[in-house]
Amino acid sequence: MKHLLALLTLCFATMGFAQLPNGSVAPDFTVTDIAGEEHNLYSYLDSGYAVIIDFSATWCGPCWNYHTSGVFEEIYEAHGPEGSNEVRILFIESDDNTTDEDLHGTGTNTWGDWTAGVDYPIADNGGNIFDLYECAYYPTIFTVCPNRLIQQTGQATAAAHINYFQSGDCAPASSPNDVSLIEYLGPNRTCPETPTPLSVRVMNQGTEPLTAFTLTASTLFGTELLTYDWAGELDTYEMAIIDMGEAIFPSTSMFFIDVTSSDDYDGNNSVSETMNLTSEIATSLVRVRFTTDNMPGDNRWSITDDSGDEVAGIEFGDMTENQTDYEWWVNLGATGCYNFTIYDLIGNGGDVACDISTFNEGGENINTIFTLNNNGNWTDLNKGFLVNEINMSVAETSALPVTLYPNPTAGRITLQGLSARALQSIDIRDAHGKLIHSEQRKSTGHTWTLDLEHLEVGFYILTLTDGNRTVSQSFVRS
Repeated sequence: MKHLLALLTLCFATMGFAQLPNGSVAPDFTVTDIAGEEHNLYSYLDSGYAVIIDFSATWCGPCWNYHTSGVFEEIYEAHGPEGSNEVRILFIESDDNTTDEDLHGTGTNTWGDWTAGVDYPIADNGGNIFDLYECAYYPTIFTVCPNRLIQQTGQATAAAHINYFQSGDCAPASSPNDVSLIEYLGPNRTCPETPTPLSVRVMNQGTEPLTAFTLTASTLFGTELLTYDWAGELDTYEMAIIDMGEAIFPSTSMFFIDVTSSDDYDGNNSVSETMNLTSEIATSLVRVRFTTDNMPGDNRWSITDDSGDEVAGIEFGDMTENQTDYEWWVNLGATGCYNFTIYDLIGNGGDVACDISTFNEGGENINTIFTLNNNGNWTDLNKGFLVNEINMSVAETSALPVTLYPNPTAGRITLQGLSARALQSIDIRDAHGKLIHSEQRKSTGHTWTLDLEHLEVGFYILTLTDGNRTVSQSFVRS
């Protein structure tokens, strides 16, 4: 078993690969080491130290290999309290099922004595902190900078660890006025001539309160998109999300957001992203099809609007049958820019097929927006499209409007706004024009509820004859 573990790069604690992402604010904690001394993370950070946290387990072969490599001893001797005094290291044994004997190398679930030759603090029973940082495997090694942001530095060399905590990105606040752009938070896909919101996360990396600054967004080729003047108050290391406003992108392009006001350190004054303009055009009626593999619950899809809000989709686990074709019809109901995304829960993609297509009022497929036939590895794939036509409206021949709801329908549908004619009738045809259902009635009011549960899932055209007028409405049986 030990030889097998030694060949692995990581020891997995849970199924999944999620941990706090780089750039997250580190949760505070206090831990007592095996010598009885308390260590508080934020106290170290507030004193200007970077902190390296090693989440390991005594039974983990890769953890032992890295632990005994001497990397942390080298760093601690040169840059810890007895060296340049820049960094603190905390080793946290994170499997609460192990024992103190395992930690000292005399137990049955260990690779050796983890305390031998180690001067930096070692803490046991740290499973709660491991969970607090959403770790999924051992070893997980984070460097937390004085600004409280984390970076997963992993099983790096001593030089790589040192280069990171000595870099400008990880330096403690030292200049009075230092605006730090942490990350871009807006969309990275839009449509032509579509106003697109831009936002960034900003930190005050200066020693004085930050009260004003200016941000400018521009393309790679120097075209200015937007300028935003911010005013407020941020204390040292305090962060804010800045909504700069909306910009129209002339083409697919890399763009930059920069601090363009006075600033004492320009090494953290810029973030960049690529904005992708979609060329796919759609009507408001789209169909999503998905063919599952042998893990149907690991996939989901969503459609989001230009604000990032999900307007349609399914959840992981909604598809339950292996090697099965699923189909959904969606009425988006509004023009604008949309994004279609498919997700894989564990990141292996799988042997699946998927497409999203758009249709006109006659049920004809006018554009296939996205197609996937893939057995490679991926976590998510997406494609943008622009809805420029609403095709689910009723064609009226009278001032009295007729509406149909709900649409899509699970089986029962209501027509509203009928006249008081003596006889009314409906014909329902499928997407190929075949007559599927006919029904008539004597007028009994301005609404008519139809039971259409016998219809298969799909796209249909309902034609209503109401006296001397005829109206048609597309609808979807979901």
